[in-house]
Amino acid sequence: MVEKKRITAIKTEIGEILSGRFVRGEEFLSSYVLTRSGMRVSRARVLSTVVAKFISDDANYGSLTLDDGTGVIRAKAFSNLSVLDGIEIGDLVDVIGRIREYNGERYLLIEIARRVENVNELLLRKLEVIKQSIEQQRKKRIISEFRETCADAEELKKVLKAKFNISGEEVDAILASEEMVPKTELDESKQKELVIELIKKFDTGEGCSYEKIIRESGLSETAVESIVNELLNSGVCFEPKPGVIKLL
Repeated sequence: MVEKKRITAIKTEIGEILSGRFVRGEEFLSSYVLTRSGMRVSRARVLSTVVAKFISDDANYGSLTLDDGTGVIRAKAFSNLSVLDGIEIGDLVDVIGRIREYNGERYLLIEIARRVENVNELLLRKLEVIKQSIEQQRKKRIISEFRETCADAEELKKVLKAKFNISGEEVDAILASEEMVPKTELDESKQKELVIELIKKFDTGEGCSYEKIIRESGLSETAVESIVNELLNSGVCFEPKPGVIKLL
């Protein structure tokens, strides 16, 4: 079946694109990444810094290497390189592109690349991504709650569509993402080590959000909350602001 409408570009972080599972589209269907948070992302919109730029000698290929603090990815352009005009290393850019994978490399096929002059857009984008993550966690909790009371996936979809306006596609994506989480449970000490390592990794100076820990660890919200409380009570960490934790 041919896609009839333009797929929405989802604002996301590079880390989500790289850590998700790439699903290659069949026939006329688009390829996409199934993120660990349960979203299908075919067209991505990332706000990041250009750390490298390349233009081939014949001007038929160009790329921007992008870094947003969660990961590094190349955004590529073929033939029409005008999308790269005026963009240089060190620039903050807003890039929209389709997710592709070739020879083991996941990249963005650029549709739009725009220099960002107002740094406040970076803060706004972070808030938008956090809000999106919170909403996704809410949907996952609802699906988990109602999954036990429904006979099968089809009944679950009907109930969630009627009660919460959660589409069947969203349900399928979230259920599929659960299969990406390793089934083997880490013991408590390993879970704590994992949380501490994630705080170190994603603390850019102001701490690491709980949502980031939950998303990247694959642990349940309850498990993360318990570990964070233990770290706070033992004086290993502190909360610079609500919903954010930082190592001492």
